[in-house]
Amino acid sequence: MTPVRVLFLQRQPCIRTLKYAVALRSALSDIHLTFAFQGTTLTGYYGTGDEAFDEWIFLGEAAHPAAEIHRAIERARPDVIHSHNLPDLLTVIALEAADGRLPVIHDVHDMQALRQTPYCDGFPEPRDAATLERRAIEGSAALVTVSPELLEEIQARYRPPHDVVVFPNLILARDLLPLVERPLAGPPGIVYEGSLSTDGGHYDLREHFVHLVEQDLRVDVHPARPAPAYVELARPGLTIHDPVDPGALMRTLPGYGVGWAGFNQGLNNAHLDTVLPNKLFEYVAAGLAVATLRHRALARFVSGHGIGVVGDTVADLAARLAEADLEAMRRRARSLRAEITVEGAIGSLIDLYATVAGRSMPVRAA
Repeated sequence: MTPVRVLFLQRQPCIRTLKYAVALRSALSDIHLTFAFQGTTLTGYYGTGDEAFDEWIFLGEAAHPAAEIHRAIERARPDVIHSHNLPDLLTVIALEAADGRLPVIHDVHDMQALRQTPYCDGFPEPRDAATLERRAIEGSAALVTVSPELLEEIQARYRPPHDVVVFPNLILARDLLPLVERPLAGPPGIVYEGSLSTDGGHYDLREHFVHLVEQDLRVDVHPARPAPAYVELARPGLTIHDPVDPGALMRTLPGYGVGWAGFNQGLNNAHLDTVLPNKLFEYVAAGLAVATLRHRALARFVSGHGIGVVGDTVADLAARLAEADLEAMRRRARSLRAEITVEGAIGSLIDLYATVAGRSMPVRAA
């Protein structure tokens, strides 16, 4: 059997694609993976990713890289093109280049229609974003989304293809470290890990951290990238750490009691209702209880699994934590770890590839 050839297409390579690649290699005996991208590589964020992909193709920095995507398709000779948004532009270009000869899967992380702030990826935002979103969703052979809530928003606006897979931002099984049970001693330490901003958008968490500390809670922040404005915010009870590689971060997280997964609700509430971020599953993998706000998808997951608290506002979090049985929540989080792996869910993506490509997949023998 010839290898399954997949071309991943994305403006800025993200951790989700690397996780797919690692899990696909673990499940398929013969696969060739190419990653075509425009922005920064994964180097410095999650290792190099070199072991996961057979080939990297740099598409250049053109705002509309049609010629480059045509050449990438010719070079990669894929069975399937798996294109991630935002922007939706790359999927539309891939659809035009494939011209019905190859199936294009559109992976929706983020709906432009749900955002009030621009998607900051270093490129100008397309003026025809609404048209591109419709063309990418309705023109693709299949759709992948990150949550049932996001799929509902898509279905309310567009006519998506028949074949759809909901695939959350799960964690790789290889990153599940052995956990030592550490009973909480005193007030729980709260940790936040991930992106930060100062633009008033959903990652602008400066007021969140200040409000948490004002409730006599201890907060440690591990930013994904240097955050000088947050370093200036440091005060007793609020520690801003230097960024570390993800492996070191996963070894650090189990030392805390609660992971903060709330977002700034000022501008992008509709978008925030659909997200299940990487940090949610990383907190669970570290055996932490999770604290968040009433973001619909997050609140459903946290409450449904009994792994944390959902506050109406940041100001009522200390009271919610004081009322909660955090030890029981942490135990439930630890028991959930085996159910939130990419490797465990990758069969749904492999089946989708087989359906749209019309070919069997060389699945490894159990």
